[in-house]
Amino acid sequence: MSKMGFLWQRYGRWGWLLLLLVLADLALLLVSQTQQAETGFGLLAYLLFDLMLVLPLWLLLGQLERSKQQLQEMATLTTQLDALMQQAHLPLSQSDSLSAKLTLLQQNQQAQVRREQEIRHLVRVQGLIDHDLAIGNRIYFESKLQHYLNDPQEPASGALFLIQVSHPEMYLEVPLQVQRLAGCAELLTQLSAHMPQTVLARIADNDLAVLLPGLAQKDAEIMGDRMASILSRSSYFADYLDFDVLHIGYVIYQQGQGSYQLMAEADMALKTAQLQGPNAAYGFYPSHKPKIKGSVWWRTELTNALKEQRLILTFQPVFSWEQHDVIQHEVLVRLQSSEGDKLNAAVFLPMAANCGLTQAIDQYVLLKAAKLCQLENFGANRCSVNLAVETLLSNEWRLWLSEMLAQGQVNARQFAFEVDEYHLQKNYRKLKPVLSQLQQQGFALIIDHVGLSIDPCPYLDDLQVEAIKLHPSVVRHLDQQLEQQLFVRGLISCHTNKGVRVIATGVETLKEWQVLQKLGVSGAQGYYFSQPLARIIPQDQPH
Repeated sequence: MSKMGFLWQRYGRWGWLLLLLVLADLALLLVSQTQQAETGFGLLAYLLFDLMLVLPLWLLLGQLERSKQQLQEMATLTTQLDALMQQAHLPLSQSDSLSAKLTLLQQNQQAQVRREQEIRHLVRVQGLIDHDLAIGNRIYFESKLQHYLNDPQEPASGALFLIQVSHPEMYLEVPLQVQRLAGCAELLTQLSAHMPQTVLARIADNDLAVLLPGLAQKDAEIMGDRMASILSRSSYFADYLDFDVLHIGYVIYQQGQGSYQLMAEADMALKTAQLQGPNAAYGFYPSHKPKIKGSVWWRTELTNALKEQRLILTFQPVFSWEQHDVIQHEVLVRLQSSEGDKLNAAVFLPMAANCGLTQAIDQYVLLKAAKLCQLENFGANRCSVNLAVETLLSNEWRLWLSEMLAQGQVNARQFAFEVDEYHLQKNYRKLKPVLSQLQQQGFALIIDHVGLSIDPCPYLDDLQVEAIKLHPSVVRHLDQQLEQQLFVRGLISCHTNKGVRVIATGVETLKEWQVLQKLGVSGAQGYYFSQPLARIIPQDQPH
């Protein structure tokens, strides 16, 4: 480095100015001595001369330094911007202005955000949907079948239907086959629309499966015949040269059966139907039939149970792995029958709906839970209560609730209302203002049984949902199902981005819980943590 460079680096423009000042003074002194005359220059004159010389030079050097810094910063910014555009694989031209490059980079970022949103939606359904028919695939169906065969909270029995479509044409084009299957799926959806827990899936190239939890044997016979009649006569098979269109095999199941055994029985029924003739439906039934009670018995039983307070409340805690504590409890209800049996809600609530007693039972559960919270004085602990759609849409119930709030018998801050996702989507227009009003009154909103449906969920954009609960069939054997993990990850990503907590239900094993924690759930409940309890666990206490 030269001496001048060292001087500039160490002292900056002040070093240069000092050097120029010294040289100017020496020049003046030399001139005055050469003329051998009185110069008349005193100290003040020297200073004024120095000032007139130095000030413009100082300003000029300062401006040059600032211009140099700005050029360096602009060059650095341009280099960094070019690097970002290269990383994003964007077209790069040296002739483009800085503003044009920034605009292009901004547009690319917006496009990336939109693509991430689309990917999150696809991730939710990618592993569980049959893309030709837009219904569940075999993995989806098997997970739901396992759930309904093993979860004691679900109906104890039901029916499984296998529908096989035949294609007698030797060289039938694939799009036409898919069109026929899609038509059958649409008709099956309409036939089973009155049963909200219906599971419909494509389990093979030409095979559809329909699971109808809670369907009785007599109703299964009627349903099998209707399926065979309506599907075989539909316009989707108008061009068939052979009238033999499809066959249906079905079987009545009981909880506790193995899925392999049940599918084998249904397949045997399907083969038997094929031997019966064209478009036949055939079913197998269990040798031991459950007790059959009529509507009159159920109305009397449930009415007396309300009077005699034979509806028993239990509380299942929801555990947060981040807080290492119980964050709330779900209120569960069982019926102590007059015959000495304890019946789960999945057994007697459908009967209550048939008898018009759903609202009375929901009022009983909410008021009893509220009294228990007040008596025990649990403070920050909160309970979630499941409400039927019929109850939520009842003006009479909403007036009753407002009265209970005014009287202080119900504290809104102590309760969250759980609404089934399927019913919310089916009745969204009617339910939206009702749920908004309940939130204004102070009640929190939780969406239950999420994951059974693969339809979009508009409620996330309109309602202040506090949390969603994954359906137990989504959680069951999650550690062994990579497709299910992908599905759950998509659900969590979709909801947590909107500030909605995701809670898993039906957790039974440590491996399931470990996978759920890695995927990012906020909390969980199930027999792995605790069975339903007779009372609420206070927070910050060992459990």
